[in-house]
Amino acid sequence: MHDSTLLTCDGCGQPATSVHLAKRFERLEWTTRYRPVHIGAVLLGAMAPAQDEDFLYSPSGEFSGEAGKVLEAAGISRIGKAVEATLVEFQRRGLFLTYVLECPLGPVNVGDAERLLDARFAATAARIRRSLRPKRVVPISRLLEPLLLGSNGPVDLGSAVITDGDKLFSLDDGGTDLAIAELRRLLSGAGGAGLS
Repeated sequence: MHDSTLLTCDGCGQPATSVHLAKRFERLEWTTRYRPVHIGAVLLGAMAPAQDEDFLYSPSGEFSGEAGKVLEAAGISRIGKAVEATLVEFQRRGLFLTYVLECPLGPVNVGDAERLLDARFAATAARIRRSLRPKRVVPISRLLEPLLLGSNGPVDLGSAVITDGDKLFSLDDGGTDLAIAELRRLLSGAGGAGLS
């Protein structure tokens, strides 16, 4: 049976089936469980990873892909720890990972991804300013560069935006060891530049 009554998902702006919405709400529930009361730093990605094992807050605790890189950058070892203990440590450090597009994208081209990011960015900026209210925002995807470093000038996120020099940190497209090390230095507070 064909579902012709697709809704637009408020987490990503894509036409959404009931399966898509159920998955979004499941991930939202996983994430909310570990949201710090006082957020020192929001790590802001472009779009949520497609696989649950790459999604930081997944209860599977595989922490592969981007999730593993985020934990590495935060200096959090997951060896010998329960999933919950690892995520609670991330939470206690005042760190929170969120995305402009809170759902994985299906097969889309780069232009469509950029259009969706552009369309959702104002709502994300408002959420950061009004609800999350972190001390700092650390973008972790180069896909956000046109939105944050573009010709339109600085975007008001209500918090300091931390960059890797004149570019954004990039953990979603391979993330170099050097970028991860620099992010770890910032997140740990080395040199008085801590984010919490």
